Amino acid sequence: MKNVIVVAVATLLFMSGNAMANSSNSSGGAKAASATGPWVECLLPDGKVDYTPLMICKLQKKGTVKY
Repeated sequence: MKNVIVVAVATLLFMSGNAMANSSNSSGGAKAASATGPWVECLLPDGKVDYTPLMICKLQKKGTVKY
């Protein structure tokens, strides 16, 4: 019985930690981030605007960050 309680408490703590981590990226107007940098509005050479990670904008799409 003790093992079941320990597993249940550990699962609950793990799930609440993930929920807190996920909420910090999407609340309060904070910019989302990824492994390739924060997501920005990227002005492409053809004049279009795309919402992509910073490194993708600069390196792959040859764009500039729109401020």
